[in-house]
Amino acid sequence: MPSSALAALAALAALTLARGLTAQSADTTLTTAESADAAPSGELAKLPAARRYRDAMIDSRDFSTALKPATEAVSMQEKTRDANYWDDLTTLARVQAELGQLDKAEMSYLAAIAAVEAAGGEFSLDLLSPYRGLARSYIRGGRYPEAITTLQTAREVSQRNLGLFNVEQSPLLDDLTTAYLGLGDTREAQRLQIELVDNAIKRYGETDQRVIPFRYHLADYYERSRLPDSAREQYTAVLKTQESLLGPSHPALLAPLRELVHLDLLTDQTAHPEAHARLVSVLEQNPDTDPVERGLALATLGDWAIVAGDTDAARAYYQQAWAALSKKTDFDVAGVFAKPEMIDFVAPLNSVDRGEKRKPYAWAEIEFQLDVAADGSPSNVHVVHHEGAQRLPQESVYSRRVRETHFRPRVVAGEPVATDDVKFTHYFRVYVDDKKRKSADVPNTG
Repeated sequence: MPSSALAALAALAALTLARGLTAQSADTTLTTAESADAAPSGELAKLPAARRYRDAMIDSRDFSTALKPATEAVSMQEKTRDANYWDDLTTLARVQAELGQLDKAEMSYLAAIAAVEAAGGEFSLDLLSPYRGLARSYIRGGRYPEAITTLQTAREVSQRNLGLFNVEQSPLLDDLTTAYLGLGDTREAQRLQIELVDNAIKRYGETDQRVIPFRYHLADYYERSRLPDSAREQYTAVLKTQESLLGPSHPALLAPLRELVHLDLLTDQTAHPEAHARLVSVLEQNPDTDPVERGLALATLGDWAIVAGDTDAARAYYQQAWAALSKKTDFDVAGVFAKPEMIDFVAPLNSVDRGEKRKPYAWAEIEFQLDVAADGSPSNVHVVHHEGAQRLPQESVYSRRVRETHFRPRVVAGEPVATDDVKFTHYFRVYVDDKKRKSADVPNTG
């Protein structure tokens, strides 16, 4: 039997064992819960405070501090269990996973699953949270077959309760995508992402606006997978939906048009101006639209002008973008322009990008330092860090690509300014075996 199948069976065996242990202790737990009125209330009285402190630390991502109250919230219920005991176990498991205590997290998640099943049965919707947490813990540990098995079980629970094509299972499909990518199965990962949109279409109808967030999600996946043409199809579908429902000049068209212009700059620079012209037209017809949408559209037009070499127009667009975004008092306009951003950087393809093999890959990185002028041009480009001790065989190729890239410059109070010592880190995928060999065919990028 393949090792992945054995691993998946091991995960199921562990879960079955946890269920068995819960069944053995179910009578005792029930008796304890039934006698709650007679039990001392001292420990449970402290439970709300422990939960509040734990949750506050989690919200601030201080998991080291959150561990103690998370542990105490569970131990307080050793004799008498609150109705949300399973949720306390799930939260403890999450904290343990965030701290890298994956073995402990696994046991806590399994205990939470067992507690939910004892109280609500094997198809309780409350199972989704600990199942998903357990799967994400497996993904953290590189145990992708176990993660897939767990997530498929969670999907069955979701589908039994909410229907075969329910959109509420979307987070599970995202995690399944991550697990399959970990195994190097990009085809199944892509199929799952397409299923997200298909489910939304079956639920709402193809031209319903509620499908639009799912199309954006799929487009983002395609962009990160270096499939710009597929991403363009999704943005175009969003544009057509908005046009059919709202008309050809509605301000809701600004968002998909911005994305299409971004893809044009990335793939063809300014060779295809159709989306750019539509963006300009819609923007002119909606001078009083939402200041954030207007400001982001103007910034995109500034990016187009940078790539086209029209620095005066770029400066004017960035000034207008700053002014528009500043009208939204709770919007961080300075944060949008705080540092230079790449407009049309395209990394060299490697073996993983070309899909030459279907096997696990890992992430590596290459870090550059450079100066960016007020007109968005880079200079003094050099590599300051990369994965591994040896010089990357394609380091010079990456450096040349960065030198050829146009940047949105940093903008201060509406004015583009030069920025020195900009650091840019590019993450990329390498096959696990190739990473060990430092193969010349696999550059340090993704």
